[in-house]
Amino acid sequence: MLVTAWAGAVEESVPSVQVPTSQTLTAEPQEVDLVGQRAKQYLLVTGRQDDGTEADFSRLAEYASADSSVATVTSAGVVLPRGNGVTTITVRYGELTADVAVRVRHLDRSDPIDFRTEVIGALSRGGCNQGACHGSPQGKNGFRLSLRGFDPDLDLKTLAREALGRRTNVSFPDQSLMLQKPLGRVSHEGGVRFKKSDSEYQVLRHWIAEGLRDSVERRVLDRLEILPGGRYLHSASPEQRVVTRAHFDDGSVRDVTELTVFSSSDEETATVSENGLVRFLRTGEVAILVRYLHVITSIRLSYVRTDPSFVFVAPPERNFIDRHVFAKQKELQIRPVPLASDEVFLRRVYLDAIGTLPSASEAREFLDSDDPDRRAKLVDRILERREFAYFWAMKWADVMRGNRITITKRGVNSLHRYLVKQFTDDRPFDRFAHEVLTSTGNTLHRPAANFYRIAREPNAAAESMSQLFLGVRIQCAQCHNHPYEPITQADYYGLSAFFSRVRRKSYGFGRDDEVIYLATEGEVQNPATGQPQPPAAFGVGPEKVGPKDDLRAYLAEWLTSAKNRYFARSTVNRVWSHLLGRGIVEPVDDFRESNPPSNPELLDALAAEFVREGYRFKSLIRAILNSSTYQLSAEPGVGAAASDADAEKYFSRALVRRYNAEQIIDAIAVATGVPERFPGYPLGVRAIELPEGDVNHHFLKAFSRPMRDVACDCARETEPSLKEVVHLLNNPEILDKFTAPKSRLSRWRKKGKSFDDTVELIYLSFLARRPADSELQIARQHASEVGDEVDALRDLQHAIINANEFLLRH
Repeated sequence: MLVTAWAGAVEESVPSVQVPTSQTLTAEPQEVDLVGQRAKQYLLVTGRQDDGTEADFSRLAEYASADSSVATVTSAGVVLPRGNGVTTITVRYGELTADVAVRVRHLDRSDPIDFRTEVIGALSRGGCNQGACHGSPQGKNGFRLSLRGFDPDLDLKTLAREALGRRTNVSFPDQSLMLQKPLGRVSHEGGVRFKKSDSEYQVLRHWIAEGLRDSVERRVLDRLEILPGGRYLHSASPEQRVVTRAHFDDGSVRDVTELTVFSSSDEETATVSENGLVRFLRTGEVAILVRYLHVITSIRLSYVRTDPSFVFVAPPERNFIDRHVFAKQKELQIRPVPLASDEVFLRRVYLDAIGTLPSASEAREFLDSDDPDRRAKLVDRILERREFAYFWAMKWADVMRGNRITITKRGVNSLHRYLVKQFTDDRPFDRFAHEVLTSTGNTLHRPAANFYRIAREPNAAAESMSQLFLGVRIQCAQCHNHPYEPITQADYYGLSAFFSRVRRKSYGFGRDDEVIYLATEGEVQNPATGQPQPPAAFGVGPEKVGPKDDLRAYLAEWLTSAKNRYFARSTVNRVWSHLLGRGIVEPVDDFRESNPPSNPELLDALAAEFVREGYRFKSLIRAILNSSTYQLSAEPGVGAAASDADAEKYFSRALVRRYNAEQIIDAIAVATGVPERFPGYPLGVRAIELPEGDVNHHFLKAFSRPMRDVACDCARETEPSLKEVVHLLNNPEILDKFTAPKSRLSRWRKKGKSFDDTVELIYLSFLARRPADSELQIARQHASEVGDEVDALRDLQHAIINANEFLLRH
C-alpha cells in the first residue's frame, strides 16, 4: 500500500504539444539500483535532433518492464520495485527504443524513514523550515525549526519532545498537529502545504508512525546528480523534466526528486513545478536552482520559440563584444535595432563616460565631421579628459561608503583624492584592491586604510570586501548557511578571520584621524561550532599562520589571482552596468548560482580582456564604447518584435534611463554657462567632483544623490518623482541661470548672434544636436507671441531641461 500511495504522487498531466521526430533516443539513468520498498526512480527520456537541440519525451514515451514481478514503470516513466531481482525497462518513442537496466534489492528488509535525509527533506519541500515560516530565528507561534534543516538535532528535539510531544501522535499519526495544520484541517497561518498523496506528507506520517526515530545510520550527502545537465530545448518542446539523484558517502544512490526544492531564476521566462517539470513561457534562458538538504546546485536551460522565417540582421561587428552579443541574439532570434544617430551617440557617450555634456563647438565639430572613424576618435579624446577620473571616482566612492560620519570630512577628501588619482593614472585595479585590503597607517595619509574605518569589525570587512570586489552577498551566511547558495557559515567566518588582527587607534580627543595597524593575534569564532574559525576564502586558506603574518595579504593574493573568476568578472560587470544601464549579472553585486549571467560567454570574454590589459579601466571602457552593442539606438523597432524573449536582458537596444543627479545639474550648469554653487565648496566645482555624498544641496537631495552609507548601487533611485518635477520647474537657483548676466545666452546676444543662431546654439549645448526645422519654427512663433526674443529663448531653455530628451539617457 505504501508503494502504491506514493506512486500516485508522481503522475502529471501529459502535455498537448507537438514534438519533433527524434533522430536518437536516450534514457537516463541507464542503470537503476532500487534498494528497499520505498525506492523509486524517475526516468529522463531525451530525443536529440540533427541541429543539436533536445526534446524531453519522458512523459510521452511508452514504457514496458521485461519482468513486472521485479519492477514496474508508470506511464509517466517512474520505475517502482516489486521484487528482488533484475530486469530491463524498454522505452519506446515512435520507431526508436532505449533500454534501462534495473536491479531491485532488499525489498523484504525493514526500511524505516531516515530522519536526516528524508524528514528534513520533506520539511524543506513543504516550506516549513524556510525563513518566512518556522525557520525564522523566532519561529512561528512557538514552533521553531532550523533554517532549511541545517541543524537536524534541534529539529528532532523540536518535533519529538518539545511542547510535551503535542505536535506528534505516535498512536494516531493522522491526528498529529504537524500533519493536521499543513493539511488545512486545523487553522494554519501558513495555509495548506500538503495533500495526503504528496510524498512529503507520506514521509512525515510514516516517520511519526514508526516512533519519531533519529536516523539509524548517519549517511552524509556527498553530491547531487542532476539530470539533465545544461540543455538547449527544441522549439516544439518547451517542457523539460529535471531529476535529482543523491549520492551518499556509503555508496548508495537514491532518487530524491520528490524531496527536492526547485526554483527558476526567471519565472516570467520559465516556471518549474514541485516535481521538477520546467515549462518555458517564452524564448529565453533560465537557471533552475536545485536544493536538497544542504547541497545547492543549478542547471541552465535554453529554449527558443523558433520562427522559421527569422533572418538575423545586425549592425557590423566592431569587436569581440559584438561577436558574443550578436551570437546570443541570433541564437534566441532577437533582432537588434540599428545604430543610434551621431547626435544620440555624441550626447550618450559624453554623459556615460565622463558625466558631462559636450560644448556647442565640440558638438558642431563632431556632427560636421565626415571622418569614418569619428566615433572611435571621440572615445579616445574623452577618455583623456580630466572629468573621466572624477566621474568614475564618484561611482566607486558611492559603493565604498566614504562619508563624513564614518571617516570625517578630512577623511572623505583624502579618500576622494586617492580615487581620483587611481582613475587619472589608470592604475591596475588588482593593485588597487590589494592596496585597499592590506592597507595600514594613518588614514589621512594612507587613504586606502579608510576601508577599515568604514568596515570596523571583521564581519563587516568580510561583507564589504565580498560585495565590492567579488560581487557576492554573503550576509545571509552570518547566522546560518546561505538558504539559496552554497555559502556556509564556515565560509562567512573564514573570510572574517582574515581581518581578525586589524586594529585601530586614535591620537586622542579632537583628532579626526585614526591609525590602522595589525596585532600579533586575533581570531573569529564560528557560532555554529563554538570554535575559532581558521581563515579561508571559500575553503582555500593558508596552511600555517604565524604571529607576524598579515592574513589579509593571503586574501588579497587569492582575490586578485587570475584563477579567481569572480574578481575580474564582477568588476567588468559593474562597469558594463554603468555604461549600458544593466549588468550581464543583475544586480551587479549579486553573483550566485540562482542569478546567472544573461550572456556568460560575453562576461568571460570581458573579464579575459580586462586581465589581458592589466586590469585597466580605460581599455575596458574603450572596448565597450566602441562596440556596436553600446551604440545601438534606444528606439523600439524590429528588435522589440522579432522574438518574445526579454530583449532588454540581451541588449538588443539601448536602455532608456534617467540620468543621475550629478549628471543633470552639471549638464544644466555647462549648457547655461553658469556654475552651480555647492555649500562649503568654491564656485566652479562640479557635482561629479564633490568628494562626499551628503551635501546640503536641495537639487542633489531631490534627485537622490546617495549619502554613501550602503555598499550598493541601489541607493540611487531612478524612478521619477514629484519633487524632481517641482525642482526642474521652480528651483530658483536653476531659473536664475537662464537670466544670469554671465550666462551663455547673455554672451551670445551681446555678440550679436541672431535669434535662429542662438536657438541652434541652445540645442547644441543642451541636447548635442541642431534643432529640427519644426522646432525652430516653434521657437520663432513663441518669440512672436511673447514679444521679447530673450524671454522666449529663456523659456526655450527651461522647456528643454524639463524634456525627456534632456533628462533621459537614450
